[in-house]
Amino acid sequence: MVANCDGGCSSAVVSGGGVAKEEPEPLSAGNNNWVPVVPLAALPKGERRVIIQDNETILLLWYKDDVFAIENRSPAEGAYSEGLLNAKLTQDGCIVCPTTDSTFDLRTGAIKEWYPNNPVLRVLTPPLRNLFIYPVKTDGENIFISITGGARSDASAEIVFSGKAQPGITATDVNVDEVRMVVDEDLEGFGFTGKNELINGKAAVIGFLLLLDFELLTGKGLLKGTGFLDFIYSVSDAFK
Repeated sequence: MVANCDGGCSSAVVSGGGVAKEEPEPLSAGNNNWVPVVPLAALPKGERRVIIQDNETILLLWYKDDVFAIENRSPAEGAYSEGLLNAKLTQDGCIVCPTTDSTFDLRTGAIKEWYPNNPVLRVLTPPLRNLFIYPVKTDGENIFISITGGARSDASAEIVFSGKAQPGITATDVNVDEVRMVVDEDLEGFGFTGKNELINGKAAVIGFLLLLDFELLTGKGLLKGTGFLDFIYSVSDAFK
């Protein structure tokens, strides 16, 4: 779904990534290039949106009464990040990486904890960068974010996820049916079937005969001392 907003809307400046109500100012004021991404009504409280704006994947979410826009990638996971859509939020305004439990400040992107539960990876994987935060503001109707690189104010944002998130649930747990092993007895792939038991019996007989041949030739082995080899030898001498 593609959402378009009017680039000429009046806006309220947001400081530190959250929504704050101040006097309206031009969208291009200062060094920020404000781009309307989605209507404010498209992000109900408690829900999250993943959008693509100028080839950047951005997560929009609520924290208390503020809207935040962050990159949908955990710096602790690198290129193999599953995203932060279902990441937990802490009481002190941090977001938790779903797989490493590293935490980042929603307002500044600063690292608060780095691999707290894995001291080995904490040493082997030094912190490389903070979480990227996009400045956000709203005019009561639309959500605006500041995109670097001179993005057009009339650019459209593609919403790739729309709905309630499941904090604490990793991507591998979402919408995945439980895999169960189903055995079709008609296929006789394994188990106690007549065909399999016949094969097992033949294999046992062949193995016993090979063992017997080896011990007859060497006079050593499991059958030595049981009298069985002496019996075989006496029978063979009787036929000479």
